Order: sequence, then structure tokens, then C-alpha cells
Amino acid sequence: MITSISRAAQAAVPSLRVALVAAGALLLTCSGCARTHSKVAVVNIAMIEQRWPKFINYYRQIQANYVAINDSKISPAEKRKALAQWQQQSARWQNEVSNDVRDIVKKIAADDHYEMVVTRQGVAYGGDDITVDVEKALKIDTVSPAPSR
Repeated sequence: MITSISRAAQAAVPSLRVALVAAGALLLTCSGCARTHSKVAVVNIAMIEQRWPKFINYYRQIQANYVAINDSKISPAEKRKALAQWQQQSARWQNEVSNDVRDIVKKIAADDHYEMVVTRQGVAYGGDDITVDVEKALKIDTVSPAPSR
């Protein structure tokens, strides 16, 4: 997906992924659905991660900040304080992107009367893929650039 920088920075980034997967896998129950059977939708979280500028920017910034702190010439005490602030910022960003995806998935599920939304990564087949709808709601450009010559 995105070029890795360090093991510690990579350790923080899975938290973003876990948060997004948790948001995408959120089971949604629609009250008053007129169906006698479940209608399941799926969201491809990996595709959203690869295309969503907000996620990509946060991912890169988290890595860059970690490297900057780690490579700095500050005292160990200052480094610990900076890393603690870095962890707090990472957590805020994880919550922000997770909430963005979760809120959009909930709205799409309610509007389209889905009873359950799961991640594409957890489904072998089946379910209506609402990834494009989620990307549109997140204002992700889904048009592939023309190949350069």
C-alpha cells in the first residue's frame, strides 16, 4: 500500500486499519425493515485506505512524526513526552477516520435498508458491495488517472 518507514511507525498504523475495519464491520440493525430475510452489504476497507486522501495523509504524517521524534537529538525524557503526544495524536486521528467511515456506513445502511454491513475482507462471496457509495460519501476520487506515456 504505502511505503513503510520503520517498525515502530508500522506498529501504530495497524491501529488505524483496525479502527477502520471495526467501523466497516460494524453490525447494523435497521428498525422497521420490511423484509423477512437479512440484506447484507460489504465494504472494501483496503480499497478505501488506498484511495482516501485523508487516511493516506494521516498515515504518512503518523510515520513522519514518529521518525522525526525517534531521530531527534532531544533528551530521553523529552523523547518519551513527544512519543506520548504522538500516541495521543495517532489515537485522535484513528478515532476521526473510524467515525467518518462508521457514520457514512450507518447512513447508507439505513437509507438502503441493509440489516448488516461487514468488510469485504471477511466475506468469501455475496453481499451488496457499497464501497463505491462509501467512497462517494467520503468524497474519494474513484477515477483512475490516464496512463502516462
